[in-house]
Amino acid sequence: MTDAERTRRFLAARAAQVKRYNEAFRATAGEVTKILQSAGDLVRAELAATASEFQAWQLPNIQGNIDKALAGIGEDLAKAGGAGTTRGHAIGVDLIDESVRAGGIRLSAVLPEVDVRQLMAIRTFMTDRLRNVTAEVAGRVRSQIGLSMVGAQTPGDAVSAVAGMIEGGRGRAITIVRTEMGRAFSVAAQERQEQAAIYLPGLKKQWRRSGKVHSRIAHDLADGQIVDVDQPFIVGGHRLMFPRDPAAPPSETINCGCTSLPYMEEWDVRQPGRQPLSKEEIARNPAKRILRPFFED
Repeated sequence: MTDAERTRRFLAARAAQVKRYNEAFRATAGEVTKILQSAGDLVRAELAATASEFQAWQLPNIQGNIDKALAGIGEDLAKAGGAGTTRGHAIGVDLIDESVRAGGIRLSAVLPEVDVRQLMAIRTFMTDRLRNVTAEVAGRVRSQIGLSMVGAQTPGDAVSAVAGMIEGGRGRAITIVRTEMGRAFSVAAQERQEQAAIYLPGLKKQWRRSGKVHSRIAHDLADGQIVDVDQPFIVGGHRLMFPRDPAAPPSETINCGCTSLPYMEEWDVRQPGRQPLSKEEIARNPAKRILRPFFED
């Protein structure tokens, strides 16, 4: 295999695994959205089935039905999020194994299994937070029913308020999934790179920005940064071993969509530095114009 062919295959496999992760996240986010849409339908149906005015004797029954429905929804969310996190972790391992293998180096047979204890901790944290999303929504729904019962608002107002609560819960749930599923992906990739570096001198890692419309400026400026596998990236003055590093402040990890990619200096990577800002990025977020000088050669 020529050096040019090795580089081409390495880059193609690396890009394929990143794409695979993004597709897995979108699928999980889509499932979470559907689950919460069903929650909204259940709550609205329960409220619509009551009389035009909430009576005191109805309240316990209405609340009990809604609490039961949302508890089931919480378990569905936890199951979907947990499965997505496991997929993200597996793809993080493949990001290293498949990219290096495509470059003509087979390491997976000699490397140990990645420790799943951190994955289990991330899953537990994530599923608990997803259950809490519906528990908090249930509490707020009870408050709205109570306000209607005492005449502080109409049942119609309660239904409208509940719709907003469900939508707010959806946004929170997607943020949790993006952060924790991405964390599992990055944790697995980091551990696999550390294992591979023992057998593959010269293996490094590179920070790649997410390309999101409303990304963190510090994360965009870190784009293209290359460090040894066992060294941290410097991002906004913070030391991050990888995107969504649990040791970093939450302000640097929540909703982050950046990626740490395996990098070999002797392979001719097409874009070793920062990825240029596209016209579409700047058009969608004009504030990114201030970054343009940093992304020009």
